Amino acid sequence: MARTGYDWICVDTEHGNIADWQMHEAVAAIAATGTSPIVRIAANEGWMVKRALDSGAHGIVVPLLYTADDARRLVESAKFPPVGRRGFGSPFAMGSTGGVTGLEYLQQANDALLTIVQIETKEALENVEEIAKVPGIDVLFIGPWDLGNNIGRPVMGAFHDDLSAAIERIRKAAVENGKRAGIYCVGGEAAKKYADQGFHMCVHKGCGKEFTDPEEPCVYHPGPPVFHEGQKGWKCCKPRVLTFEEFLSIPPCTTAKHSTVDDTPAPPPTDESKTKPEAQTPPVAAPVPERGVKPIHSPALAPPSNPPSPAPVQDETEFSDDDALEIPANATCRRRGCNATYEGPAASRDAETCVHHPGQPVFHEGSKGWSCCKKRVLEFDEFLKIQGCKERRRHMFVGKGKPPGEEKVDSVRNDFYQTASSVNVSLYLKKIDKTKAKVEFAATSIAFDLPTTDNKRFTDTYQLFAPIDPEKSQFRVLGTKLELTLVKADGTSWPVLRSDDKWSGERIQIGNAGRA
Repeated sequence: MARTGYDWICVDTEHGNIADWQMHEAVAAIAATGTSPIVRIAANEGWMVKRALDSGAHGIVVPLLYTADDARRLVESAKFPPVGRRGFGSPFAMGSTGGVTGLEYLQQANDALLTIVQIETKEALENVEEIAKVPGIDVLFIGPWDLGNNIGRPVMGAFHDDLSAAIERIRKAAVENGKRAGIYCVGGEAAKKYADQGFHMCVHKGCGKEFTDPEEPCVYHPGPPVFHEGQKGWKCCKPRVLTFEEFLSIPPCTTAKHSTVDDTPAPPPTDESKTKPEAQTPPVAAPVPERGVKPIHSPALAPPSNPPSPAPVQDETEFSDDDALEIPANATCRRRGCNATYEGPAASRDAETCVHHPGQPVFHEGSKGWSCCKKRVLEFDEFLKIQGCKERRRHMFVGKGKPPGEEKVDSVRNDFYQTASSVNVSLYLKKIDKTKAKVEFAATSIAFDLPTTDNKRFTDTYQLFAPIDPEKSQFRVLGTKLELTLVKADGTSWPVLRSDDKWSGERIQIGNAGRA
């Protein structure tokens, strides 16, 4: 279920027949797929809150609140000091939130984890405005059947007017206090009805526009984002790029009407008979001949010489616009996180304030954020909404422009995996000119001279961790990267690619590369 495209899944320990150990296992399994696990506990008890959050849940749903004091008591149990009194100690919580460190979890948990309260009793309805004001409460959730029973208006077909008025009162209290309002629905038609009662915020990916005219055209991406082996794009269209800025600039591919519900098509069901791999007898690895095999000492025992540090490359988003360059109509600010649009020459540039992210996007095991600030979220749409953390005068619509002549590329991203006999390396550089690219293999090094068709060039020499066979090693140029197959000279396992890379002690698996 967690792999079918849902944003979150609720593990129900109130009405579901789920033991404590089963809840722990379900939370870990859901989080491992990148989907957010939410746990509905059985009552507003501190130990239940602790068990759910310590299992790694990304949030809790708490039933049967009656007063604002109940809400404050819940926040004390769910939040770390100074907001609450939650204790720290479980290792499972960090594993389900992208493998963050304990310190990072402590710093982010109070803001990142959801505290959802159910408004389902007559007393809670009477106190809903005060409950909504309690700091640390994130969502007011309505169970209309229980609420109807408790206010004497049980659901018997259509909702009674008094129940509809109570639902609207709860939604209004949530919105006026900066909280989210949720309601249990039995189908998509009911979900759209209640979504239409809230704010008109289009949830189509690539749009995100506030609208008042439901007939206004909406240009968006109906598919989810796809990040694979350094390439970025949308599943619904073909363009693939390498940088995050280029990804955000991919033009939407579909035109329809704005919507308040996310109608991204669910992934098609898979045929297990086709996808299940056939059983195979594992191959017997050929023994590595003993002759010529010499032990390679740990870099910790023989530290490499320190190469000169390259000159720091200035981030072009920190530049200002060149006044000599013309700004195109409707140009968008090129700084990350700022989507301001150029208003034309009549507007004062000196009055502009650019709120942006000076850092880089960080995607790690389901957690998404920016390197320049602490906030981390789980959903890509929420990542796009993270407000910039730095201000400066004037937007950057065109920058300095491209300098004349060939542009030097100082470094490229690389990764590798290995087998018993080879090391397979990918260097990510797009538009390499196949007719001019040069790769020279030596016993302990590789020299690169990689010009691109867009007037860039990458040159470098990699000193390798261990010797290779230059005659048998090969390379090939692809559209977005250079692939190398390095044949090992002595069968040694490579913990790093280059001799001057920092050896973290991490084990690099020997085997065939998996397919995403």
